[in-house]
Amino acid sequence: MNINLTRQNLRNRRKNLSSQERARASLEISKNVLQSNLLSTSTAIGIYLQNDGEADPECIVKNYSVKKKSFYVPVINNDDSKLLLFSKYEHKMQFKKNKYGIREPESPTLVDANCLDVVLMPLVGFDRTGNRIGMGGGFYDRTFQFLSGRKKTKPLLIGLAYSIQEVANIPNRPWDIPLNFIATENEIICAKQK
Repeated sequence: MNINLTRQNLRNRRKNLSSQERARASLEISKNVLQSNLLSTSTAIGIYLQNDGEADPECIVKNYSVKKKSFYVPVINNDDSKLLLFSKYEHKMQFKKNKYGIREPESPTLVDANCLDVVLMPLVGFDRTGNRIGMGGGFYDRTFQFLSGRKKTKPLLIGLAYSIQEVANIPNRPWDIPLNFIATENEIICAKQK
């Protein structure tokens, strides 16, 4: 599999969805996550700010059933480590765009990724064993490297995606950190590593 070509094809497929189709699917994805109870025992949840046609986790954040939980959004660490830190998220925050054009809080209150219970992650492609194709920067894989071999059980990693982003098989490279679950508009997939 040519990962770069597959990534481009999947991004195009995702972008070809109309804004109404993306909004409808994002709402269904959110319903599936909330009904699954995957967030029920967590208090600190990592999310992302939708970009590039990604499934939007905002419906989860706005749901009354999670109003007592704290949400955190990724911020690129500026020390050249290509790691993500997470900042407390508030609805009325001011944002600026980082060097990749992704919104980040203007005045972040930062925590390490290992402080989170669950992380809802964006992705470009996924398979049913939990392998994912991201945007190609490796930020999430580097950030969650401490989960390699699953010595730690948290945070739980849940990818949010449209069902059209599924790929039969994505090669697992040594640095890839697999997802525990994938939530689509149709189902919650419990990833089974081979």
